Amino acid sequence: MYAVAHALRLDYVGLRKRVAGSVRRRRKPARPRFVELIAPNSPKPDECIIEFESARGAKIRIQWKAAAQPDWMGLLRAWRQVEE
Repeated sequence: MYAVAHALRLDYVGLRKRVAGSVRRRRKPARPRFVELIAPNSPKPDECIIEFESARGAKIRIQWKAAAQPDWMGLLRAWRQVEE
């Protein structure tokens, strides 16, 4: 405020008194309410086995050793259609 009063050749004390009621005090920064924790990159599993079982007792076992996961929903839909 001093720099403004000085540049405009205003009375600093008078300006401060006039502005004091309208200036908002800076609040302390709010503490974060949500903190995201990011796990370190874990190695991909070398092998994974998934088993499905229907209400009638039919079972399917899927085993893969690739880094990319298969289309689970597509496989499950196809299996249900064949089972009907």
